[in-house]
Amino acid sequence: MVRVYVNGVSVDVPQDAPVIEAVEKAGYRVPLLCYLEGLFDEATCRVCVVVVNGRVVPACRFPVSEGAKVLTDSPELTRYRRLNFELLLSTHRLRCWSCSRKSRCRLVELSRDFGVEGIPVCAECPLVGEDCLVAKGLPCLGPLTVAGCSAECTRQGLPCTGCRGFVSDPGVWEDAMRELYGKYGVEREDLEEAMKFFWRSVPERLRRTLSGVEGG
Repeated sequence: MVRVYVNGVSVDVPQDAPVIEAVEKAGYRVPLLCYLEGLFDEATCRVCVVVVNGRVVPACRFPVSEGAKVLTDSPELTRYRRLNFELLLSTHRLRCWSCSRKSRCRLVELSRDFGVEGIPVCAECPLVGEDCLVAKGLPCLGPLTVAGCSAECTRQGLPCTGCRGFVSDPGVWEDAMRELYGKYGVEREDLEEAMKFFWRSVPERLRRTLSGVEGG
């Protein structure tokens, strides 16, 4: 066993155990994504970074050593984690309406923690398959709306009105228009009316995405 100091709290852990083990034993928490099967491999997400003896390292894989001093929170660490998370989202296809992790998405939790916009309400929505309101032909704005409201509208059987504002990622819009709204025949005019009512403005590039998809 070796003694490690996490934010000044001393804990004893096995030699060469990952830093995350010492962090959790000391009663602290750092964000983790590397255990999400099919999304990220070991130590590749870099959202769990901590400082060990002055060096920024991934807590999930970096081994502890006798007398190591671990810092789990600082403005610098928050900046690193947020930046790494934003990079992950930029390469992840956010087709939340058809995702197997729908309504229990760890990415939504981290988006809240880091204050990062980009994931649509569909990631939180409990409605799947033919129960999806878009599948019923309703102009639900959930696929285009920023997550964070716990999808209360859909839990009450009502379409999402987009009150949290729109997702700015054009990839999300393109996929939603082609793979969801178009598939179920939701009228583009109905979507536009909802957008005009609830969103004061939509970037031109997103308007072009909407207008460029016929029949949905």
